Amino acid sequence: MKRLFSLLLVLLMIFPHPIAMAETKYSRNIFGYFDTVISLMGYTDSQEEFDRVCDEAAQQLKYLHQLFDGYNSYPGLHNLWYVNRHAGSSPVQVDQPFFDLLSKAKEMQSKPGYEKVNIAMGAVLVLWHEAREEGVLPDAKALEEASRHTDISQVILDEENRTVYFADPLIRLDLGAVAKGYAADYVKALLEEKMPSFLISLGGNVYAGDAPLDGRKRWGVSVQCPDGVPPIQFGSDMLEVFYTTRMSLVTSGDYQRYMEVDGVRYHHIIDPDTCMPATHLRAVTIVCESGFLADYLSTLLFLLPYEDGIALINSIPDAGALFVLSDGSVTMSEDLYPMAYTHGAGAR
Repeated sequence: MKRLFSLLLVLLMIFPHPIAMAETKYSRNIFGYFDTVISLMGYTDSQEEFDRVCDEAAQQLKYLHQLFDGYNSYPGLHNLWYVNRHAGSSPVQVDQPFFDLLSKAKEMQSKPGYEKVNIAMGAVLVLWHEAREEGVLPDAKALEEASRHTDISQVILDEENRTVYFADPLIRLDLGAVAKGYAADYVKALLEEKMPSFLISLGGNVYAGDAPLDGRKRWGVSVQCPDGVPPIQFGSDMLEVFYTTRMSLVTSGDYQRYMEVDGVRYHHIIDPDTCMPATHLRAVTIVCESGFLADYLSTLLFLLPYEDGIALINSIPDAGALFVLSDGSVTMSEDLYPMAYTHGAGAR
């Protein structure tokens, strides 16, 4: 699973605030899912009510984690692990969320300019995963051979029967670029119904719900600096703070999942054209309503040269991006100015 540069949750604890926090704000960390710590905070009538909502959200996250797990099997569940091992022989019927995620990702990849995020890159990405585990580079010939089995058109989805079939039996799926964003959207529906004022973070994937009930109009969500990049304003490891409600923020970067070989860093976001880590940027943060779209775009823009990435994000309504370039310089699309601390935004 893709990971990345974390977004820190900030409830303006780094800034003085005249209004005391409401007694009905509660928080919990959830462990064991999506290879990250999941943080949930929100406002409810009581601790008991908050715990009930958290327990239900945790059950959904557990289910989705198991469904999108490519490394483990679970009794009675046709998950990613199962599909990768059986869909090359015959169609595999899957649960609706699994089918929906594959359909959405395949549809996105079909758009001009969106091709670099390829959920059929699993045969290549597993070689990099194994290499990182061993601290060595993957074999170049093995990468070249694996890259011949990454054609998304060979992943056949049958909507009527809800099945997945690999016309190329050597194809393998990898959902690391989209699974956490989809999971955030999935859980968001529950939280919006039962605890509308909330903020949830799945590692580098954050969704801010309705405004906090303590007098502020917006949540504050901070973006962490990549190592070696100086903070802009805050005298800490924060690069920027965005103030928002009902929006997703997702970051992809080169410095939380990587290895070093002979003094060279090799991170986990692989360019499908070269089968090597992308080198255009240090990090990208996407802000838009959909967690799935933000997750997809954060990987896509990381794989693109900056000029192509800024042109693409400017073509998407109600979406913006913050870029950390390879030289450490920082820029963002103008759509983010109204919510960025460095451009005068605040929680009020």
